[in-house]
Amino acid sequence: MALPWLQRVELVFFATAFLCGAVAAAALTRTQVRLRDGAGRRAGISARGETRTCEAPLKLFVFYNYRLFPDPSGHSLQGSFSGSCPLYGVAALNGSSLALSRPSAPSLCYFVAGASGLLALYCLLLLLFWVYSSCIEDCHRGPTGLRIALAISAIAIFLVLVSACILRFGTSSLCKSIISLNITSCSDAQKTPWIPPGTTLQFYSNLHNAETSSWVNLVLWCVVLVLQVVQWKSEATPYRPLERGDPVWSSETDALVGSRLSHS
Repeated sequence: MALPWLQRVELVFFATAFLCGAVAAAALTRTQVRLRDGAGRRAGISARGETRTCEAPLKLFVFYNYRLFPDPSGHSLQGSFSGSCPLYGVAALNGSSLALSRPSAPSLCYFVAGASGLLALYCLLLLLFWVYSSCIEDCHRGPTGLRIALAISAIAIFLVLVSACILRFGTSSLCKSIISLNITSCSDAQKTPWIPPGTTLQFYSNLHNAETSSWVNLVLWCVVLVLQVVQWKSEATPYRPLERGDPVWSSETDALVGSRLSHS
């Protein structure tokens, strides 16, 4: 069964929203989580196979991200704050090196990355479901399903808006603390040694990519909501051609016949 053209356009936007959400979650997670060479420790797993409840899922996500897309420079990770959240953080000079002296609570970054990742997963599953339904089964989204989709889209817009604002103002706050240390910009701070020593930090590039992806994701979800509202309106008031016996048909016919008789 072929899907309505509005729903097909909606699925295209869902596919793009999946990519934006995945990029935002991966970029922020790569900035926060620190990976090292060594299979178990890279994912936050101890020698006994134990994992830390909050950090392990995100570290596993980044671990497999680098397994699939390794860094061409050979580094295990481009951006790292050893599990600390740099958003709204305060940087300080330690000799000739920079250090994140006052990081934010890790739950702040977990919220942004988790919201982006879950919405990306929802887009992917929904896309696969409707592609399968249109090819194999005779499935149609009824009024109830459309109302549920509208509610989920409204919640998604709220979550993406909050995440984008956190990334925007959190990155700005961190950059202000860096610039106050007589450093030209956050881009230049990426070339400065950081403590603890490790791979070259690309924190600003990752945070900028996450923020840009979140704003684009917000626009996509707004377009999806508009498309769903249009479909809901069209199903609520379906078009029906006039037939003989309808009051509107009779009134229009009488008007036309009456005007012709008056002219004759």
